[in-house]
Amino acid sequence: MNARRLIVVTVLFFLIFLGIYTWNERTGKMDTISTNVGIEITGFVLRSVMFVQTSVSDFWDNYINLVNAQDENITLKKEVNSLKRELADLKEDLAELNRLRNLINIEYRPDWKTIGVRILAWRLGANDFFDSFLLSKGFFSGAKVGTPIIDAKGLVGRVLKAGPYTSVALLLTDSGSSVAVISEKGRVSGILQGNGHNKFLSMRFVKQNEKISVGELVLTSGLDLSFPKGIPVGKVVNVKYGKNSMLDIQVEPLVVFDKLEEVLLLQNPFEHILPEGSPVYSPRPYQIFSPTPIEVLVDETGKIEENKNIEKAYKDQSETSEPKNTVNTDSQATGA
Repeated sequence: MNARRLIVVTVLFFLIFLGIYTWNERTGKMDTISTNVGIEITGFVLRSVMFVQTSVSDFWDNYINLVNAQDENITLKKEVNSLKRELADLKEDLAELNRLRNLINIEYRPDWKTIGVRILAWRLGANDFFDSFLLSKGFFSGAKVGTPIIDAKGLVGRVLKAGPYTSVALLLTDSGSSVAVISEKGRVSGILQGNGHNKFLSMRFVKQNEKISVGELVLTSGLDLSFPKGIPVGKVVNVKYGKNSMLDIQVEPLVVFDKLEEVLLLQNPFEHILPEGSPVYSPRPYQIFSPTPIEVLVDETGKIEENKNIEKAYKDQSETSEPKNTVNTDSQATGA
């Protein structure tokens, strides 16, 4: 190649480069093409490295690590065999217990059917007024109104409202909840009533001469025909003298309501032959006992007078309502 041809090729190359550079400055196509090419080359290299790494790791896990898996398998088989032996022993103990109960003729508890149910929400919507939660089953699945609710520790409450597939449960702690109970040792009967969320329950209608001690367990008595007898409810934490010759007893629930996630429904097998039990929600009256009825009288201003001023209130009302000319009219008639 002579010098003239070299100069021509160099000038042509320079012009082509200048044209491509000018075109790229206006459109940016070359930058895009070079960027995409670089990304694809980098991705190809990285994918190749990752493929090799994954293949080596899988080979290690599937072949070399099988020795440790075999040792773990032997250990697990030994644990399974041990658990099977323990289960067989427990079944034998249960069979022996059932035979002994049949021999001594003890009626432990009626055959109440249990149904597992999940808690969906707490204090939802219009039920925020109650100490309650929403259940995942309704009356189609056995969650009828009044159905008792328990968990592994004891009594939770009852079904307050029931829809086809969901229901609302009223907790023991609600002020409208009441349960007939009996103490475990002294066999003292009473009515257990709620006082609100995270508060102790109150055991009412217990006379001062009854013997009940702190730490004693309280169970359902079954007298209200709403709960089976013998379900643990709470533990006595305070006993003191109250008003009207009654004891003021505070009971701590056994169930930790804030940690509940699933509960059990108890279906009464004798519901079709028993009379109706106590209402699910029973508002507590402000004065259950009153030594003497309080007489009240409302005057013209709307003020309520108590019984200590009853005679004065009646007298004032009679004087204001009597016509002033009554005496004069009577005297004139007498004179005539």
